[in-house]
Amino acid sequence: MKQTILFLLFMLAGQFTKAQYSFSGTIMDKEKKPLPGVQVMLSANDSLFAAALTNEKGRFVMDELPRGEYSLQISYPGFTSLEEKRIIQRNIQTVFILMEERNIQLDDFTVTADRREMVKRTATGELFYLSDKAKNSGDPYRALREIPRLIVNEALQSVKMEDGSFPLVLIDGKAVNSGITPIDPKEIESVEVIDVVGARYLRTGAKNILNLKLKKKRAPYQFFQTATRHDIPLRNSFGVVYFEVGNSKYSLYGRGAGDITYNDDGESETRQKDTGYFKQSAGKLRDNDREALGELLFKWSITDKDYLAAHIYGKWNNKKSETAGNGRYETAKTQDFHYTSLNRNDASILTSSLYYRHDFSENKMLETTLAYNKNGDNNTGERHEAYPDRMYNNLYEYKNNRSSASLNVDYSWEWNNVNSLNIGSATDFVNDRIDKVSENVPVFHHRAWNEYLYASFGSKAGNLLYMASAGLEGIWLKAGDASNRYIKPRASLSGTYNFNKHHSTRINYMLTNQSPNVGQLNPHNTSTDSLVITRGNPGLLPEQTHRLEASHTFNKKGFYITPSASYTVSTDIIQPSGYSENGIFVNTYRNTGHLKTLSMGGSVNYRLKNGLGNIYMGAMHNTDYFSGLSPKESVSLYGGIWIYYKKWIFGGDVTWRNYEYTPISRIRQLTPSYSQFQVNYNFTKDFYVAVALPYFIGKLSTETTTQSGTYNSYLLKRMTDMSAHPWVLLRYTFRRNSKEKIKLDNVVKSKEEGISLSF
Repeated sequence: MKQTILFLLFMLAGQFTKAQYSFSGTIMDKEKKPLPGVQVMLSANDSLFAAALTNEKGRFVMDELPRGEYSLQISYPGFTSLEEKRIIQRNIQTVFILMEERNIQLDDFTVTADRREMVKRTATGELFYLSDKAKNSGDPYRALREIPRLIVNEALQSVKMEDGSFPLVLIDGKAVNSGITPIDPKEIESVEVIDVVGARYLRTGAKNILNLKLKKKRAPYQFFQTATRHDIPLRNSFGVVYFEVGNSKYSLYGRGAGDITYNDDGESETRQKDTGYFKQSAGKLRDNDREALGELLFKWSITDKDYLAAHIYGKWNNKKSETAGNGRYETAKTQDFHYTSLNRNDASILTSSLYYRHDFSENKMLETTLAYNKNGDNNTGERHEAYPDRMYNNLYEYKNNRSSASLNVDYSWEWNNVNSLNIGSATDFVNDRIDKVSENVPVFHHRAWNEYLYASFGSKAGNLLYMASAGLEGIWLKAGDASNRYIKPRASLSGTYNFNKHHSTRINYMLTNQSPNVGQLNPHNTSTDSLVITRGNPGLLPEQTHRLEASHTFNKKGFYITPSASYTVSTDIIQPSGYSENGIFVNTYRNTGHLKTLSMGGSVNYRLKNGLGNIYMGAMHNTDYFSGLSPKESVSLYGGIWIYYKKWIFGGDVTWRNYEYTPISRIRQLTPSYSQFQVNYNFTKDFYVAVALPYFIGKLSTETTTQSGTYNSYLLKRMTDMSAHPWVLLRYTFRRNSKEKIKLDNVVKSKEEGISLSF
């Protein structure tokens, strides 16, 4: 291993000797006014080598250019294009003056370049550019389908990574609450996909970051969107309305949505066995769910360098789950029984935030965010089992409340186009009160104070781009009678070597620490099963994870191929743990030592010519090494195909993983965890209808086996309604003067998803 690392370092060092230069400049009109959005392209040997767009000050930069002769093309609508030869053998900085185009018709003359082929590697990810077709699509989700790293569904307005996880979405490097829906794709300058999360966001648990970089905006604009979706026959329905209005000084964004799930049915089979008994049952499941949310975001551009935003967000949810069935209970004698259960959950979230930003200069910025949240979660559960000679009844009722506050301060500085510095702090306070009102037990108090300091630095050396990031978190925690105080580090390191415009290799390391959530700490029983107690452990400590990953990227002629391998070591992992006590199985959590995971696989994405669609597929083989257990292997597969034909879109996606493990259990996925076939028809680019058939491969089904000591159990769960209900969606969008939107984007994000005892 040491010899391999030394060999790689030697090879990289050898590449540093190759001279690399930058070509930058400013493009203005004849009145010396800067022109933003001008396309600058450098070609070599009849192939596009590099491209850039000018920013709001008319500036552009291209770096990592080898010595040589290039063909330069500069084009901008309404102005005469500029074409000339350029010999680059040193760093060049210059000024170009474009003249307004005269009314001259040139027959059969076009200059085109597929911007989708332009992929710029960074130390932590990739930077992509949208084609003109995508920018003019009128829908940001439709446009983002061009990005090979993303799985996008414009009807559902969802953006996922290839592994099915959701990235943290940023706008111009800043966290947002309203997502990407209000964005006109014409505003998108570039799309950055970040794989190595810096210290600032390590605490969020985000595996990837999607950063949309937008053009600057100036004057009045309007945005409105409404959509509704319904299953056939009725199961799930939702409706949503977005709006945003404003000018160069003020803006108001709002959203209101409602969602209802009616009689979502399923089936279950269970078996439980321990010393002295055997119990099995089969029955039906039914869920009903109602949800409503609303939010407002006010943005104020006080001066050219000062911005203020105020945000309020509320969410209400009511959910009811019912089961009923029959079973058999065997001890010294055998008895048949009938059971029913009911769980009700009422939750509310109310959060408010205040954000301030000051720009010291174009590349120096200070951000401050203050947030306060008030949440409630009331949960009631009951189960009844009727035997020939007795009746078993179990009931619990919880009233849970949370109040929390946070203060984040962040300073960022970029210079010389390649260097970046980011330092900051985050202070968080959480106060939870969990009251099990159905029993005479003490209220469980959970209070935590977190202080987090972090710093990141990124730069380059020749063809090597690198980033180093570190943070230190102090945690003061009191969970009931248990108190813990500890200081935990977080870190991420990354190096990306660009061999050429088609090949790059990245090696990165991440160190994270994840504190237990309140559901894992809660010592009170949340189970209504007569043979199972489920409770948390107030003495839990944070789990620590080290992850080393290597990947190679190849992109050319529509192909984007990424093989990768990772090795993860987790210590003090918070894992389910169980033991038998007086014939009852106690299901809880503990810090159970070490887990090592080796993952190897890759992905292939092919984008059809002329933006006619894309095909993607990927596979990953995982091996989990739990302490004292034999290796546990699993395979995950995913793929999809999307075709665009005139006003039609046809496509589908499938995701499947055969097994997931804990030290005491195994979940087997009998059918794909996600599969959907979809057809869209665009009446206009702002109005379309979508029809989809979810879970078309088979009903969502899983089986879970648990083994701990003498206790073992089996659970089969099949969601029958999910595969039997196609859905229809209508969405209409109205935009006016969106290119002149206020400079400050949606920078405030809801800080809470609420207190919950769900795991």
